[in-house]
Amino acid sequence: MRIVVLAGGTSTERDVSLVTGKMVYRALKENGHNVVLLDAFIGYSGEDYEDIFESDRQWDETITAIGAEDPDLESIKRKRPGKGFFGPHVLSICQNSDIVFMALHGANGEDGKVQSVFDLFGIKYTGCKPLGAAVSMDKGISKQLLREHGIPTPEGMAVRKGDEPSEDSLPDFPVVVKVSNGGSSVGVFIAKTIDEYREALQKAYVYGDEAIVERYISGREFSVGIIDGKALPIIEIVYGNGFFDYNKKYHVGSAVEICPAELSLERT
Repeated sequence: MRIVVLAGGTSTERDVSLVTGKMVYRALKENGHNVVLLDAFIGYSGEDYEDIFESDRQWDETITAIGAEDPDLESIKRKRPGKGFFGPHVLSICQNSDIVFMALHGANGEDGKVQSVFDLFGIKYTGCKPLGAAVSMDKGISKQLLREHGIPTPEGMAVRKGDEPSEDSLPDFPVVVKVSNGGSSVGVFIAKTIDEYREALQKAYVYGDEAIVERYISGREFSVGIIDGKALPIIEIVYGNGFFDYNKKYHVGSAVEICPAELSLERT
């Protein structure tokens, strides 16, 4: 198959996306597919883009490990003149593919925007459709849906920059403050006092105008992947002090993943 692995972009999870794309690209190549790994924002500047799937270029050779901090997006944007999310020839190359493997993380890639464009252009892609992506990316909407269906979720509320509810309505401290549309723990903060809450809220607003404030719940960290409606084995993520932030998620040695997880009720 002629497959485009679409990664990169301009979200705070850009580096994570590129590394994801690199691994997917290599796996697809090993299985005999004609694969192109594209940065959705940088695109492809060559004039031979119509024959790109016949190229013997190693598309992953410039991708390195994930940094300790989320990327400097302004410096990334200066690398490409012009406006808009898609770089040169990205849509044309995707149209010439059999399918696009969505390796984008964060804004645009996980919130349904790119999926909506692909639907308009008749481009096939992996993953959910635009509505499912948009709902699941928005933590405020997701929280409402969980509550309406009787699924437990931490006590909390949605807040909007310039229109915050009274501080008297906050959950008991400590609280978690996090931007509504984000991932990889970027824009997530733990506040133990009202002053820390106010500071955390301003930091969260750097990443978006809407945030979620929830009661902090101490406990073990688990992850469960789902493919085609089937749950994969439960993974426990063990790390040091604090919470499972960006650095712990992607810095080698900062966390240990145990699969399958030990679920004995005797553990604390």
